Amino acid sequence: MMERNEEHIVGGGKIRSIILGLNDGLISTFTLLVGVAAASFAGGVGTNIIILTGIAAMVSGAVSMGLGEYISSKSEYKYIKNEIKKEKAEIELFPEEEKQEVKNYFEKMGLEGNTLDACVDSITNKKETWLNFLVKSELGLDEPESPLIGALLTFIAFVIGSLIPQIPYFLSIGFISLVFSSVVSFSSLFIVGALKTKITGERKIKGALEMLIIGIIAFCISYLIGLSLEQLIS
Repeated sequence: MMERNEEHIVGGGKIRSIILGLNDGLISTFTLLVGVAAASFAGGVGTNIIILTGIAAMVSGAVSMGLGEYISSKSEYKYIKNEIKKEKAEIELFPEEEKQEVKNYFEKMGLEGNTLDACVDSITNKKETWLNFLVKSELGLDEPESPLIGALLTFIAFVIGSLIPQIPYFLSIGFISLVFSSVVSFSSLFIVGALKTKITGERKIKGALEMLIIGIIAFCISYLIGLSLEQLIS
């Protein structure tokens, strides 16, 4: 007999913040630096301007992403907390009606008689269990995660993602820095694409190849734009 293997994500919100932060930090900084590097090397400029651009993009992007995640998560957090508060008040003020809602839920599942009554009594004997049941079954909500944690995880993940394409430029090896950065970034995009399937449910190879193709397209566009701007300016 085959063993049943169920895969469910625990802490999905945290995983989402980390993966999206990594992805945005990596792809945005990589494509920006490709354009700047193409213009800089074509014009005979060193890597200092590339490094400064990368650091500025990393700081501004991480702060922007972190604050954006905090604001959106805080709004959701307050909404869920308010709904839980209202449901708790309804249990206190209208216990019979709320108990009937529990009974209706199990009746829809096909339970009846003593089995139905036992299930309803088991749920409604403890108000905390009763509240949690109604919040999940009636409202379809789960206890919200702290918006601050999501913001910090997004910020840190964005910084890590941004550093990946930047590190080769600190070696000051000219055009090879761009090549090295591209190879490292493409490899990282492939890995991040596979990790994203943890929250999208897609096949790993599909997610990985999709991110790699996006990275290659972005590289070509950014490189051509960098060269074109350098020629226009000079």
